[in-house]
Amino acid sequence: MLNSDGSTTKLPHLRPRFLSHGTVECHDIDVARKFYTEFLGLEVRQTSSRSLMLRLNSTTTIASVETSGKTSAGIYSHFGLDFENRDDVDAAYLIACAEKDAYGIKKITRPVEQHGTYSFYVIDADSNWWEILTNPPGGYSYVFELNETDAKWRDQQQGRARRAEWERLEEMP
Repeated sequence: MLNSDGSTTKLPHLRPRFLSHGTVECHDIDVARKFYTEFLGLEVRQTSSRSLMLRLNSTTTIASVETSGKTSAGIYSHFGLDFENRDDVDAAYLIACAEKDAYGIKKITRPVEQHGTYSFYVIDADSNWWEILTNPPGGYSYVFELNETDAKWRDQQQGRARRAEWERLEEMP
């Protein structure tokens, strides 16, 4: 395939229609469902005696499967939940701290500026990581507007600059 810059790209071997889902593990489906619905605010459907499907304002879903084995997701295996602004993230942090014991939350990090966003992480009862963060509308989809070789892609300031521009536009009458 010929690209606009004259280079060529090899066609993919597989041609899926779209990215449909990811998976998290849980140890007690009822406890997990309560966390997903009451705490995270996700839409949930039970699809079997040991599985749930989760989504939030999207066609992409997360499958949650009950397992008896040890779960071992780490910080880089997390799902992000986007909020409009810092105040919303701070409010979510206070709620998370207040509700930690009620939902079996193992850890809550403090909100910080990182990778162009303002965020904190929650580790649920099953050791799954959830990032609560600010992002412009469309989340990280802006990265697909940049070339992979573009220095902006690797520049941690890129996300901050996009968020600042988004916030500036939001404040305009």
